Amino acid sequence: MDASYDGSPLAYDEKSNGPYDTFRLYSQVKSGGNMIIKGSWLPYPNVENPTIKLYFSAHCNAKDMTSGTCKAMDSVVLSARVRKPWKSVYYGSQNGYNVLQDLQFIDEYNGIAVGEGSGVIRTADGGKTWLKGEPVRVDNSAYIISFSSRDTALVNIVNNYAYFTYDGGKTFFQANNWTPPFIGHQSSSSYYLQSRNTIYSVGLQGNIAKTVDGGQTWNKSGSFNIQNRLYDLTHIGSDTLFTCGAVGFIARTTDAGRTWKQLPVQINNNLNKIYFINSSTGFVAGQNGMLMRTTDGGEHWEKITSGAGFPIIAIRFFEKGHGFLVSSGGEISESRDNGVSWTQIMRSNYGVYDLRKAVIKDETTIYGLQQSSILTYDLLKP
Repeated sequence: MDASYDGSPLAYDEKSNGPYDTFRLYSQVKSGGNMIIKGSWLPYPNVENPTIKLYFSAHCNAKDMTSGTCKAMDSVVLSARVRKPWKSVYYGSQNGYNVLQDLQFIDEYNGIAVGEGSGVIRTADGGKTWLKGEPVRVDNSAYIISFSSRDTALVNIVNNYAYFTYDGGKTFFQANNWTPPFIGHQSSSSYYLQSRNTIYSVGLQGNIAKTVDGGQTWNKSGSFNIQNRLYDLTHIGSDTLFTCGAVGFIARTTDAGRTWKQLPVQINNNLNKIYFINSSTGFVAGQNGMLMRTTDGGEHWEKITSGAGFPIIAIRFFEKGHGFLVSSGGEISESRDNGVSWTQIMRSNYGVYDLRKAVIKDETTIYGLQQSSILTYDLLKP
């Protein structure tokens, strides 16, 4: 800005269209006949098209500037595109303990969430609205829901027992002759329901179990004799499965769970999530934004910069190498090259602070669970 006829510093005033915008002036440095001004502007996120106009003047102080008794010699107009924060689409009652634990979408429109003290929360319009229904059982506690088809799902309840639904979550029935795969409350971290009878589970102390009779008996011969908890379980086809867990643990079976092989990696981060695009390319992620990628079905893994600093809890890819990941702090990163590189598109603690679960529904919308709330993030509105 031209400042050839005056010395520094210049007085300034600001006018923005946001109620809580923040502008901070860092420095004014005269360079020849120009004044170089450095500052920062933090727009209010709920304003659709935020703008700010900065007025600068010479021969008057800041008080004169704001009172309008001196004339601005120059002005600068700034505008910005602001990413909207996560927003709540469902907030549960706080009368008693209420924590949502798991969320699954059955199809494009129908989704279901379960938890402790929360009842069963359902949507039939793709997540725009959610309605509370009756709990799975009287004590109103459910921790994991896993679908094998649109209609059939297992719900993990107190002490690792199970209920089933055969109508997409409208009604639930206690599993007959069910034996918990592992002893202890919440001792299972994840279930994979291949069918009503064939079920896998992973959990405490490296335990891996498989049943082929609907949970009456379990084969645990594939378990590892370790103290690490296993957190997640995924599959490629019917015979190949992967699991991951604490202290950098990854394992794979290629014979439908009869034998498991640990896959060595040079990290000790807790790994919360494992996801495969196809039989070759997959990801494992977890603590402190740790992300690793394989292109040979898990034989070798390389570290990838994720753009996240909190534990990664969700990964999903779509067509043309386009994918997203989400952290427990609400961070979102995007990749357009099959996960080789990632760009953070949402910072942490921006509408959320502690996501228990995240579901990347499609390329437009992400849902998350935080305490008794269901939150959403619109990927189409920056």
